[in-house]
Order: sequence, then C-alpha cells, then structure tokens
Amino acid sequence: MTFVYRNSNTGQVVPLEQRDPCLDVLDNWRVISGPEPADEPGPASAGPARPSEHDNKAAWIEYAVSCGMAESDAKALSKAALIEEFGEDPDGED
Repeated sequence: MTFVYRNSNTGQVVPLEQRDPCLDVLDNWRVISGPEPADEPGPASAGPARPSEHDNKAAWIEYAVSCGMAESDAKALSKAALIEEFGEDPDGED
C-alpha cells in the first residue's frame, strides 16, 4: 500500500511504499492517504476542521497551516486577518 505525504509549507506531495519515520516526526509533513487516514471518515482526514470565529488564534494558525500557509506567515497575521483569509466556509455554513 502507498502512503502519500504532503508538505504543508510547500504543497509538495510525495508517494512512498512505506511510512517514513523521518517525515512522521516533522510538523509540516502529513499523511494525506494510506491505510490510516483511509480508515477515518471523509473530511476529517483532510486536516483540522475550520475553526469558528470564536476559537482562539492558535486554532486559526493550525487551520491556515493545514491549508498550505507557512506557519511563520500564519503566526505573523492577526486572528482577524486569518479569519478574513480562511474564514469563508466552503460548505456555506457558519
């Protein structure tokens, strides 16, 4: 089975035959497909859920990084700027 890793900073996608212990310990690499995420139901495996406007800035930073923004860039923005950038719910809710 193939494991597919995605770099949240660069968007680079790498398919590997086995889990990579080096990539597993790095914060910016996530397994986006493979045996473990496939066991989880749909959207949850795509990353964290979009936070509400009432959630703290850390939740918005985590969400921005999961959407591909560099963590340093996300931390440099205010919570209001993160909400402006990533606040629109793609499902039309909220």
